[in-house]
Order: sequence, then C-alpha cells, then structure tokens
Amino acid sequence: MLEVLGVYLAGPVAMFEIRRLLGLSLTNPLNNLTVHASNADLVTASRQLLVLLVFQNAGYFVLAAPLNWWYRRRRPADYGLTKAEHTWVMLLLAGIGAAAFWEWPVLGVSLANSIHPGPTAPWRQAFMDMSWQRWQFWLFSGVLSWAGASFFEELFYRGYCQRRLAEDWGDGPAVLGAACLFTFTHTQYLRPDPYNAGMSVGLLLSAIGFGVVFAWTRSLIPSMIAHALFDIPMTTFWQSVLLAGLVIGAVVVWRRAGRVVKQVFSTGSIAACVALGAIAAGCAILCSLDQLLIYMAALAIGMLLLAVVLEAKDRLGQRAATHASAQ
Repeated sequence: MLEVLGVYLAGPVAMFEIRRLLGLSLTNPLNNLTVHASNADLVTASRQLLVLLVFQNAGYFVLAAPLNWWYRRRRPADYGLTKAEHTWVMLLLAGIGAAAFWEWPVLGVSLANSIHPGPTAPWRQAFMDMSWQRWQFWLFSGVLSWAGASFFEELFYRGYCQRRLAEDWGDGPAVLGAACLFTFTHTQYLRPDPYNAGMSVGLLLSAIGFGVVFAWTRSLIPSMIAHALFDIPMTTFWQSVLLAGLVIGAVVVWRRAGRVVKQVFSTGSIAACVALGAIAAGCAILCSLDQLLIYMAALAIGMLLLAVVLEAKDRLGQRAATHASAQ
C-alpha cells in the first residue's frame, strides 16, 4: 500500500522534474477550451493533451516500473498488456458484459443530465456544446476520453495500482482501493449537487466493474473496452439506446457476473475492502487540494522510501531463510 500511494502522490512531482530536465512547457488545453474552438484549435489541443497524458503517466511509471522490476521482475504481461491466453472474442464479450453489468447507473445519470442539464466543469460544458460534425472533434474526444484516457487510466489504476495492491491484500480489497483512487481523482465531479454526486457513485461502480473484469481475466483489454464504451460522446437518443442495451445485457449476464464478483471478492475480508477503499479515497481527495500539495509530495517521498526499506528487509529475510534451509 505504501508503494502504491507513494507512486500515486509522487507521480506528478516526477512528471514536473522530467519536464524541467527536458526543458518542456506543458499546457493543459482543457483550461482554455471554449465552445467556439476552431478545427485548428482542436488539433492543437489534441496534441497538447496527448503529450500531457504521456508525461503524466511517465511520472507514475518512471517510479513504478523500476521498483516492480527490482524486487518482483514484473513484465508487460503482469500489467495486463497481453491477452492473458484468452481469445479476442472472449475478451470482447467480457468487456461488453462488464459494461452491461456495471455501467448502466453512470450512463443513466449522464442521460438524465443531458435531458435536464446541471452544473458541470466549464471545459466539459464547452466540449458538449461545440459542433460534433467534424473529424477534429472526434480526434480530440478520442485523446480526451474513449481512446487515450481509457488506455492510460486502465494501465495505471488497474494494471499497476490494483495488481500491486492485490499482491499484498488480495483481489477484493485491491479492486476497491484502485476504484476509489480512480473515482476521486476525477475532481470535476467533486461538487455538492445531485448530478455530480450521482456521477461519482456511478464512476465508483464502473471502476469496480473494470477492476473485477481485470482480476478475472488478467488482461486490460476488457476493462479498456468497457471504459471506452461509456466515454464515447453520444447524443441523447444514442445514450438512450445504449442504456436500454446495457440494462438488457445486465439481465442476461447477471448470474455469471455475480459468480465472477463472488470469486474476485472471496480473496479479501470486508474490513480490508472498506479500510483500503477509505484510505485510497482520502488520499485522492487530499491530493486534489492545492494548499496541501507540498505536504503530500513530502509524504509521497517518505512512503516510497519506507516501502523500499521494508521490501529490502523482506528480501534479506527471504535470502537468509533460503540459505539456512539449504544448510
């Protein structure tokens, strides 16, 4: 847990240092996004956002990858970057099934907001109100949500955070811990109104679904498919069609999905699930407060150092035990 939270908190600091060493100035295009963005503006924003996503995740994995290689020799397959010996058909169906069983609540909230709009982040409102009848919009939306963000978020939150937590806590608590980190990192929904509260709950359920299907298949492909299905921009009509399809799908798969959920959560106690989820949620919320940033960065460095010391101590103990048994 110390390692995961340390990487989560220190990742932005590492990204800043990488950017500083390379002499790069990164821009978040969402801060300047308006409903009147031109085609050229969207192409530029797509490039800026892709670079930002790459460096943001580089900040995480420049810390996580060496640590995981040092003491556990983790390879791409351990992060879920393979089919894990499943067929493409099975992975596709698993992703659609996960979306059907877990995503209809958040899609229902999104549909209700499309019919009766509530307050939301300015960039998100501008994004939804601009013209969709151009390829530049779909390029930007792909980087922002259904292609770029879904890949990077699943790689970090499921491929690293959940997998690493599961090694010490079991799959059940790890699913909930990673889901809380994922949900409360989306600070645009941390607003005290019915729509954003509903979106936060829906995102948490969806994230649990992503985690369950990853724990079951050991591949990120199904969770990326499920994640992308919700993130694709849709009109009210197509949202209604998709919601109806997901509800029907949930009825069809609920028995099998229930067995999978039971199997995944059988590897951890309820207390461990609640504890890890609460710690992860609190950490994500505190990390979003600018006035605490320097303290959280110091805490992250301390967590990482302590995690390395404890792991080194454990390795030495294992070597000593192996040497003693050999004698």
